[in-house]
Amino acid sequence: MVAVNPSSSDGGGSYFDLLGLPETFALDGAALEAAYLARSKDAHPDRFAQAPAAERVAALQRARTLNEAYKTLKKPVPRAEYLLARHGVTIGDHERLDDAAFLMEILELREELAAARVAGKLDDVGRLEAAMKQRHRGLVDQLAPAFAAAERGDAAALATIKRALIELRYVGRYLEECAASLDDADA
Repeated sequence: MVAVNPSSSDGGGSYFDLLGLPETFALDGAALEAAYLARSKDAHPDRFAQAPAAERVAALQRARTLNEAYKTLKKPVPRAEYLLARHGVTIGDHERLDDAAFLMEILELREELAAARVAGKLDDVGRLEAAMKQRHRGLVDQLAPAFAAAERGDAAALATIKRALIELRYVGRYLEECAASLDDADA
């Protein structure tokens, strides 16, 4: 899980404000990169090497906050979690879905993966991993239209986003297991 801090650590506005960007899920990657680079030059602690200690500490904190903002906003899932938190909806560390069918499906997929792993069937592990990566992409693709709906005032969209993000956590753990299986085989 990504640590989500809905406002920047310096007591200012949001990560979007810090970078001078619009607060939207549909963020332009090039604009994010340019804003980060421009602000990181000004905030770099080395520029304050000869300043008094309090100023150096403040510069270091600004640089950390800027780096945290960039890291959070750069990837769609952490950006979605951050934006969801900005809307007052958080996801707990061990939050589960109340959807027996989904949970049963994930359990069955994990059992299939475990069987392939134990049997040394790396082709099957690779196939399962590819299918889950496709599912991951599908879930991420659902986020942009859901956030667009939320921005238009559709309150139900936030529940859709939260569900997709929780599903993405399950999918992410499954993909970690696939990677571990394949890494073990390479060792």
